[in-house]
Amino acid sequence: MTVRGTGRGRRLGLTRQKVIAAAVTMIDRDGADAFSLRKLAVELDVENMSLYNHVPNKDALLDGVAEALLAEVEFPQNDTDGWQDRIRAHAAAFRTQAKRHPKAFPLVLTRPTCSPAALRALRSTLATLTDLRLTPEEGVHVLRSYTAFMIGSIMRELGHAIYLGSLDDQQLRQQGRDIAATGDPILIAAAPHLAAGNHDAEFHYGLELLIAGLAARAGVPYDGGPGRP
Repeated sequence: MTVRGTGRGRRLGLTRQKVIAAAVTMIDRDGADAFSLRKLAVELDVENMSLYNHVPNKDALLDGVAEALLAEVEFPQNDTDGWQDRIRAHAAAFRTQAKRHPKAFPLVLTRPTCSPAALRALRSTLATLTDLRLTPEEGVHVLRSYTAFMIGSIMRELGHAIYLGSLDDQQLRQQGRDIAATGDPILIAAAPHLAAGNHDAEFHYGLELLIAGLAARAGVPYDGGPGRP
């Protein structure tokens, strides 16, 4: 049975794109956990049933939000740079979009999709590696390792994953006491650095580890990373 709205949404020019755009705005403001179709209808000043002319259910709408955000990522098109700089530019574009939508972008990272936007992102990642002449199988291994790093790093930065650092003062003092009590020289040496956190530094350090490791495995020189001579 098809669910039909009152028609008010059609009279107001409501479209799927407008529904998704409003959902992005709401989720960016309030977070995904607070989002509902009922609240979206209130936001758009339409009857609940009007939304079903454009999306069948909440899951489909959240998939649409993820697709829309992914489609907006401005992946680099410059094919003249070397593969290492292409990976850096690709990672920067993805992270920049995540930071634009800190509450909504986790939907991109946690909802599987086979949308055109997802295929574009997939191809753009693989295209950074063409100079290395990897086998298709190894290219997929690299793709998945890179994706795992990007998802973990961005989710941590956006506050959606457990991570070391960024504890409050009381937690830091307790952590310091706990570490000192162990008497373990490895933990004691690491303690001041565990108490600090720098998302930019950690993201770039992890990305350079991946690039340097891939260069070593492929038997090609590592260019030294940003700031190289």
